[in-house]
Amino acid sequence: MRHWLPRLLIVASLGLHVITAASYIRQPDLMAAFTVYPIWMWSFIGLILSALAFLFWRAQLSLMLVTLWLLTMLTASDESHALANIGKEVPEPGLPKPFQSQETIRICTLNWGALKLNSAEVRKQAEMIAAYKPDILFMQEITPWHAEIMADIVYPVRGDFRADGHSATLTKWQINDTTPNTMPHSHHTTLRLPKSRQHPEGRLIDCVNFHLKSAITDMRLWQVSCWKRHSANRRLQRKQVIWSLTLLQDSTPFPTRPVVVAGDLNAPASDPLHDLFRGHFTDSYNKVGTGWANTWHRRIPFQRIDYIYTSPLLRPVRSRNVVIPASDHLMVVSDCILLP
Repeated sequence: MRHWLPRLLIVASLGLHVITAASYIRQPDLMAAFTVYPIWMWSFIGLILSALAFLFWRAQLSLMLVTLWLLTMLTASDESHALANIGKEVPEPGLPKPFQSQETIRICTLNWGALKLNSAEVRKQAEMIAAYKPDILFMQEITPWHAEIMADIVYPVRGDFRADGHSATLTKWQINDTTPNTMPHSHHTTLRLPKSRQHPEGRLIDCVNFHLKSAITDMRLWQVSCWKRHSANRRLQRKQVIWSLTLLQDSTPFPTRPVVVAGDLNAPASDPLHDLFRGHFTDSYNKVGTGWANTWHRRIPFQRIDYIYTSPLLRPVRSRNVVIPASDHLMVVSDCILLP
């Protein structure tokens, strides 16, 4: 076979790596249509190009590129971090277990989306969620009447919930306050824990339930309009997060009170949107998650777009994803220690 084909494959693989590395490191809005995909997808394409060049040409350069792509996939993929934790303790059904003799709080988030289910079907799915005994449950794409059914099943003895037209926050504790928010992408509540010797009035936890504008699913990368839509969508999501975090700062003693930020951010873990959280919050799954990290789509989890972020007063110790059949998302379950 002529040498031009393997050389072309090597050049294509090397060029793709340069573009991939530059795009995922710098994360410019202009390249949002490219970086919305997990980096392992581009790594897989680069591996195929390099492997074909080796088969046709047996060149050392092609093997170097194979090694480079493998290292990129293993070190830069969000999924590889949690896969490295396989074998570690995970949240199990039932009451959350203590961690190193300290009591834990269980937090769950789920994009429900199953709006066409009748009450009996909702109750059946709610029992699966209730099996994990969440202390706080964030839900998105849920109607108030579905949220009420969920609250009755998940918290049959006592519990409280607040719902708007898009999201709901459910808890076994009392909801002390709801902060008015004119933007439909987030839902702000403050929970009051039971009274204790250290906190005679009951400790407060602030919760922000996110459901950002849906990610653009246009995959026609050969069209300029596709790149423009992805770029505009990222800028809008960034504005939505800044709005909500500003509201949190203006309406609470943030960051001196425990805060949970959770929900469907509709952005992959590599998106620079997460830089807005990392200064004050910990991504629970990235820190202690075990197994396959991605939460969408349930049948073939391709992207991680559902998150639980906690402030420094809530330390995550265990995290996993759980299948709830009615939803096209996986439910994220995280156990945390509430620090003094």
